[in-house]
Amino acid sequence: MLKIQENILLKDFNTFKIGGPARYFAVVKSDEDLMEALAFSRTRKLPLFILGGGSNLLISDHGFVGLILKNEIKGIKFIDQENDQVILEVGAGEILDEVMGLSVIRKLAGLENLSGVPGTVGGAVVQNAGAYGMEIKDHLVSVAGFNLTNGKEFIFKKKDCQFSYRSSLFKKNKKFIITTINFELSKKPLFNLDYAGLKNKFVNVAEINPAKIRDAVLQIRAEKLPDWHKIGTAGSFFKNPVIGAEKYAELKEKYENIPGFSDIGEKVKVPLAWILDNICHLKGYQEGKVNLYEKQPIILVNSGGATASEIINFASKIKNIVKEKTGIEIEYEVEIIH
Repeated sequence: MLKIQENILLKDFNTFKIGGPARYFAVVKSDEDLMEALAFSRTRKLPLFILGGGSNLLISDHGFVGLILKNEIKGIKFIDQENDQVILEVGAGEILDEVMGLSVIRKLAGLENLSGVPGTVGGAVVQNAGAYGMEIKDHLVSVAGFNLTNGKEFIFKKKDCQFSYRSSLFKKNKKFIITTINFELSKKPLFNLDYAGLKNKFVNVAEINPAKIRDAVLQIRAEKLPDWHKIGTAGSFFKNPVIGAEKYAELKEKYENIPGFSDIGEKVKVPLAWILDNICHLKGYQEGKVNLYEKQPIILVNSGGATASEIINFASKIKNIVKEKTGIEIEYEVEIIH
């Protein structure tokens, strides 16, 4: 029988280490648990929020007035296909990096660039998590789960999931909960070395394998990013801005070294970290218990005891500075839960 707890502090369930109590809290480990939880929330007309690993969230100091469902639906299957392809069927509650590790042990490639990304597989799909030239959608085949409004099961192909930069149907429409995801991995892959810092780790490209890429990615992350086990952070707090070619040309004329990467529809993606360091001069900027991480300034850090309000005020100030200096309206990547 599903255990529903009351007044559980949420700061213990997210990597920012911030957040007040959930009025109700339950861990779901099966479809049956999920159905029971949905019945509970419908009977009491409670707001509902699905929690994965809590790695891309900022939760209000006041907590959440409804029911938090922590998705711990597990399961991992590797299913051989033709042409050296393997389907990975994985429960949404599995830890993403643990799944990456198992795939690499089996010498299967496809998602190794996402090694070290915190959180669950389901959360990564909701966010369309990406790192070092890869997004989780790149090898995704299908997503299964339930519609929270009517309890009916769904199976969506990748094309139905509305994936975009750090977004998806599931992030925009909260009526869906993911239970299972299918990926396509390969025994004879073409590796993704688009990210220059990753490519530079290898002298002989012919010797690359999934394990070596995973090791290189983990090394890069350790060099550039805070250890979320020890430091309160939700990873990249801001998205890299995607701007029109005309706006980019205007900035290029003023700041000739500003980097830019082609995006869909004649848009240009500009590294926000470069803007924060070189235009806004905010490297290591700190106010009270909140600061921009010195090695990667799109990451906000809770240096100990910061509140959600302090994080939001700090982030808003950064947004205003970027707007004033560049005319660019930057967006939050982190989801804020009230």
